[in-house]
Amino acid sequence: MSDTIFVPRRVAAAWGLGTFATTTMLNGVSVVLLYFLVNFLKVEPVVAGALLFGSKLLDVVTDPPMGLISDRTRSRWGKRRPYLLGSSLFCGLSFALLFNVPGELAGGGLYAWLAGLLALYALSYTAFQVPYMAMPAEMTDDYHERTRVMGWRVLFMTLGNFTGSAVVPALVAVFGKDRAAYGDMGLLIGGLIMLAMLLCFAGTAGARMTPTESHPQALRWHLRRLAANRPLLVLIGMKILIYVGISAFVSVMLFFLASVLKTGPEALAVYGATQTLATIASIPLCARLSRRIGKRMAYLICLVGFVLTLATWVFAVPGEALWAIGLRGAVLGVFAAGNFLYGNSMLLDAFAWDYQQTGVRREGVLSAAFSFCEKASLAFGPLIIGALLSAMGFDKTLPPTAEQPPGAVQAMYLGFIWIPVTCQLAAATLLTAWPLDPQRLRPGGDLRR
Repeated sequence: MSDTIFVPRRVAAAWGLGTFATTTMLNGVSVVLLYFLVNFLKVEPVVAGALLFGSKLLDVVTDPPMGLISDRTRSRWGKRRPYLLGSSLFCGLSFALLFNVPGELAGGGLYAWLAGLLALYALSYTAFQVPYMAMPAEMTDDYHERTRVMGWRVLFMTLGNFTGSAVVPALVAVFGKDRAAYGDMGLLIGGLIMLAMLLCFAGTAGARMTPTESHPQALRWHLRRLAANRPLLVLIGMKILIYVGISAFVSVMLFFLASVLKTGPEALAVYGATQTLATIASIPLCARLSRRIGKRMAYLICLVGFVLTLATWVFAVPGEALWAIGLRGAVLGVFAAGNFLYGNSMLLDAFAWDYQQTGVRREGVLSAAFSFCEKASLAFGPLIIGALLSAMGFDKTLPPTAEQPPGAVQAMYLGFIWIPVTCQLAAATLLTAWPLDPQRLRPGGDLRR
C-alpha cells in the first residue's frame, strides 16, 4: 500500500455529505423531539428525557462491537462502505416514524412505541456513523490533508446543523404547527436523510481503502492500547465536556426561545441561517490559521471566543430583535467553524499516532471509542433538561409560549447558557495537554510525550 496524500475533491465532498445526513438526523431529534413529546404527546418531561437517555445508552454500548465488526469486514466495497448502504434506509425510516406516532397510543403503549423506535434510531445511527468516521483515516496519511478533508465535513456538518435545528422547526411552522405538521416534517426529513446517505455511499467509490488485518487482535488488546493513546484520551475528555454542554443547549433551545424570549420559529431560522453562513465562510480562514499558529492554539482561541459569545445570551430579553439574535448566531458560527474543524482534524491525528505506535489499522475501534464517549455525553442533555424542567416547576399543560413559573425559566437559563459555558471552559483547560504536532507525527518522531 503506498502512502496517499491527496484525496480527490469528489471523494472528499461525497464523504462529507454523510455528515449532513447524520447531523440532520441527530439535531432534528435533539432540538425538536423532547419539545414534541412534552407539548404535543403530553409526556412528562422527566420521562421524555429518560426515554431519550435510554436510547443514547443503547447507541453507546453498540459502538465498540460495530467498530470491531467494521475493522474485520471483507467485501468488494471495503471494510466501511457496506454499512453506509445498509443503514441508510433504517436511519431515514426511524426518524420519520418518531414523529408519526399513532393517535390512539397512550400510556404504556405510547412508551413502548417510542422506546422501540428510539432503539431502531440508535442502532441504525451507530451502523452508519462508526464505519463512516473511520474512513478518512484510511484516505490519506498527510497531516494537513486531513484538515482539508475535514473541511468538507465541517461544511456539511454546518448545513446539517442548520437543517436539523432551524429547517426542521421551520417546516413544522409551515405545515401548521400542530401534531400532524410534525408528522409531515418527519417524512420529508427522513427521506432527505436516506438520500444523503445513499449519495455518500455512491460518491466514496474509489476512495483509498486499507486492507483488513489477517490476524485481528482480541478486544482486551485493543482496550490496553486504547488506554495508552494519550492524544485520543485528551480529545475524548474534551468531547465529553463539550457535548454535555451543547446537548443541554440544543435540548432547551426551543423552550428558551418560546418561553423566555417569546419568539417563534422565525428567530430560530435567523439564528441558524446566520450561524450557518458564518461557519461556512470561516472554514478557509480557520484552516489557514491552524497552519500559521498550530491546531492547538487555534482551537483554544475558538473555544474561548465561543464561550464569551454564548455568555451574551444572558442579556437577551423578551421580544429580542432578530438582528441581535442573528448577530449572536454569526459570531458563534465563526468560532464553531474552528471548533469543528480542529477537533475533527486532531481526531485523525490521534488515529495516525495510534497506527505509528501499534502498526495495526484499527480506525473502526478508535472511531467507536470516540463515538462511544461522544454519544454518552449527548445522552445527558435531554436527561438533564427534562429533570431540571420537572424539578423546577415546568407546567406542560400551558401553551408553548405561555409564561412559565420562575423556577422553570431559571432551568432554561441554566441549560441554555451556564451549563454549556462551564463545560466549554473546562474543555479549553484540558486542551492544553494535547501532545501532537507535525514533527511528532512524522515517521520516527518522538511520540512518547
